[in-house]
Amino acid sequence: MQFEYSEPQTDLERAFGGYFNINLLGGINEGDDLRFRQFLERSAPPPRISVYLNSSGGDVEAAMGIGRLIRDASFSTSVGSYTLDHQEVGEYLIPRKFTPGKCLSAATLIFLGGRLRYFDPDSEFGVHQFSFKNPSPHHLERSQRLSAAIARYIEDMGIPAAFLELSAVTPGHDLQLVTGEQLRALKVVTDGQTPAVWGVEVHQEAMWVRGQRDSLWGHGKVMVIYSKSDGFSFGALVEAMGHEHELMTFGLVEIIANGEDVRIDITDRCLRSPTGIYIMFMAKLSDEEAKILTHAGTIGIQVRASADAGIFLGIAALSTEGGQSKLEGLYHIGSK
Repeated sequence: MQFEYSEPQTDLERAFGGYFNINLLGGINEGDDLRFRQFLERSAPPPRISVYLNSSGGDVEAAMGIGRLIRDASFSTSVGSYTLDHQEVGEYLIPRKFTPGKCLSAATLIFLGGRLRYFDPDSEFGVHQFSFKNPSPHHLERSQRLSAAIARYIEDMGIPAAFLELSAVTPGHDLQLVTGEQLRALKVVTDGQTPAVWGVEVHQEAMWVRGQRDSLWGHGKVMVIYSKSDGFSFGALVEAMGHEHELMTFGLVEIIANGEDVRIDITDRCLRSPTGIYIMFMAKLSDEEAKILTHAGTIGIQVRASADAGIFLGIAALSTEGGQSKLEGLYHIGSK
């Protein structure tokens, strides 16, 4: 497989801070995951860039290895290629040209590695059973292990099992093309935002319900926490995305619920602290505020320069679908 890294070409492009991308082209060979790791170490691309994939497949284990590296780096994936358009060279900006491509067989596993995943309607996405040509008894045993590894990988990537089932019904000698609508229904294609995922964590001193979502504006988590010693609290982890100073210093911090109908000003009681790539926000809640949040249809956090500011940093309204019973259960435990 061929790896190509593109970075800003002019001073203006560098000033904008974008214009980075990676192209993955051609067949996937054994050991390409190791080569891709070395490629990333040499080129040192920033997180959150796009990886464009144009491949008819190849080695399954290498594909999963590349996919995990893509996920670890918080890259997005798209089917096709994105290259410099040397016919339209400008003084300040050099246009890029997108060309639709193919993502077939094992290449689909690389695609799943993207935190955000995009699909152009002129591109092709095709699946079938993963198998060995002319299998020997050794290959059959390896195939069983590989099937388990693929199932685990798909689960780790947050993809519903229905995607694996779609592949399993198509013989290895055949290929089933999947439309963009089908891929979105299967949550394989996310476009600019993933659905919210809710979970519960229980520790000796506290328990909390946490919702998280990835988007173009970064990865975000909101939490409603209960402990016997401190009662209810709210927490949020906001990926800074280069806005560390603003997130730490802007003068207004609000929890928002039910769209933006409910605003809870926590500025004066909010602890802010850098935590890796995130800024953490923590604030005590009254029982009434906890009841509002644990029964809300959406929860988010907005950090603004003032109440008059039309633009905010933080986490836009996060749907509580899939977490409502967990949130209400937390409130029931804490309000006894």
